[in-house]
Amino acid sequence: MRGAGLLFLAACLLAPVTAAEPLTASKPATMLRAVEDITLAAANHDMVLVKDQPIDTALQKRGFGNPHVRVLFIGSETAVRWAEAADPLLLNLLPLRLTLVEADGMVTVMTDDFEPWLRDFPEEPAQRLLKAWRVELREVLDDYAWQ
Repeated sequence: MRGAGLLFLAACLLAPVTAAEPLTASKPATMLRAVEDITLAAANHDMVLVKDQPIDTALQKRGFGNPHVRVLFIGSETAVRWAEAADPLLLNLLPLRLTLVEADGMVTVMTDDFEPWLRDFPEEPAQRLLKAWRVELREVLDDYAWQ
């Protein structure tokens, strides 16, 4: 019995750990083209570009090198209403953030990691909404990649 317990413990310790990651999508593009494409992809899902933080431009104006990074915020009026109904604290997560990173002629768009949010909001209405947002963002990223 003790050997079986040790075997089980060893198997648990050696099993691959699955870490949650942000959703991502990449394609060949310039940063400007990627911003246009992700804005269009968001619009296809009734979302709008709320804010564009051109970190790359801001740093260059201050004499730093171009980090090739931008942060976009997208959202919808529907997401706000649903968040308010499910758990008003979810409003703190809106608008949803997308980070764009340009490297070697490719632009990768990534979301925040939803796993910490799912842990922070364990109640069912909030869980359902967070999962729906994750699915919707996956669809937006897929649209971006296929444009």
